[in-house]
Amino acid sequence: MSNQPLVSVITVVRNGEQTIERAIKSVVEQTYERIEYLVLDGGSTDGTVDLIRKYERRIAYWRSEPDGGIYDAMNKAIEIATGDWIHLLNADDFYADSDVWARVICRLDPARVNYFAMIQRLKSGEERRYRFPYRFWRLYYSAYLPHPALVVHHTQYAAVGKYSTSYKIAADHDMILRLVRRYHANFIDIPFVFMSLGGFSSRYPELALREVERITVTHGLPWALARAFYLVKVARLKSRKLQRQRRAS
Repeated sequence: MSNQPLVSVITVVRNGEQTIERAIKSVVEQTYERIEYLVLDGGSTDGTVDLIRKYERRIAYWRSEPDGGIYDAMNKAIEIATGDWIHLLNADDFYADSDVWARVICRLDPARVNYFAMIQRLKSGEERRYRFPYRFWRLYYSAYLPHPALVVHHTQYAAVGKYSTSYKIAADHDMILRLVRRYHANFIDIPFVFMSLGGFSSRYPELALREVERITVTHGLPWALARAFYLVKVARLKSRKLQRQRRAS
């Protein structure tokens, strides 16, 4: 296995005791042996650190200390990582199965932007698979290409730079736009991760939409069109909220 690429899996977490163990187990149980696992905790006040310590013999590096937010922590971890490939596994997500890295490693291309299908488990227990065939124009309308499905080569991060800490929610979309402007996309139709519902962007949707508007303008979309997209999405957001309120009443 020593001639196989080294994979760096990074989990950034704060107060994630409800889900972090599931994420950790999905990493340490991988059959692909060339994985280094890095966990950066942002000073959790719940039981997260105790759970990390439970698995510390299987974790290459971990720290618990205050940081400047999720993207600051991601940048720190990427600087520490020594792998050929880097994957950011959220604390509330987990790999589709224990063999997934062994199955996908040969499909990755360092000259392309590699990303996968993903699965969401709904509140009903139903599992829904999502595919994201690449269309650049869609990245101007929304962050349709999910960050948890993205695997980045270390040379690509070196070429396009770090995550921008000027964004609180959508710096991953800015990163994806930077990557696809430099490299062709490579969609690999294999379910890679279970992505949880209810992430940070879903808790603050209007902030996420404002950041996406700002990012798309930075990447060349005319401001008037970006504003029109924003207003349409806000209207849809409010309409869905009203429908939920009516059903609840």
